[in-house]
Amino acid sequence: MSRPSQATDRKLIKAALDLVPKTGFSGLKLRQVAARAGVNLGMFHYHFKTKQEFLRQVMQEFYETFYLHFTLETSSETNPRNQLRKAIITLGRFVRDNRKLMLALGRDLMNNYQPLVRFMEENFHRHLSIIINLIKQCQKQEAMAKLPMPVLITFMLAGLVGPNIAAALLEGIRTKPSFEIMKKAIVPMIISDKAMGQRVDLALKALTGGYV
Repeated sequence: MSRPSQATDRKLIKAALDLVPKTGFSGLKLRQVAARAGVNLGMFHYHFKTKQEFLRQVMQEFYETFYLHFTLETSSETNPRNQLRKAIITLGRFVRDNRKLMLALGRDLMNNYQPLVRFMEENFHRHLSIIINLIKQCQKQEAMAKLPMPVLITFMLAGLVGPNIAAALLEGIRTKPSFEIMKKAIVPMIISDKAMGQRVDLALKALTGGYV
């Protein structure tokens, strides 16, 4: 018997990533994924054995795409403060570009969906440890406030993650035509590269004065 195409597993993973912003991982149905990928449902067992393993690989694909870009962008600078700025902006852009999916992941986490919780426990520290290390380097050079790490991280990330999630919520609300026009004008101003850069610069400036 001939072996199924190597591309089949990639089609299934891509189809799942296309559906997750609407369904979340908890609501993802294998039949839905197979239909979107144009693949026989039986291919799941051949390639992944179980639904749990399939979901793990989908999550890993999503995260590794981010992590590779995150590390490349961060390493393009040598000054710790510039590296930190690049890291936060890169994270903000990723959240922005995947904001609907992030909302779905947030719902799954709030509902304590265990496959996602376990995945976060195993992977979240990877990019977070890079940010923490850069903050420590900045503090060593007296270029960052010597405040508790959770305070520093939440302060810096709140200005990026929050507005992007707010934009996703706004986009998902059905409103009157007059408000739709206003939404279309406001959302780009909130989530543009320029706006993100300005918020990061404000946060970094605030954390370098009066606390060292």
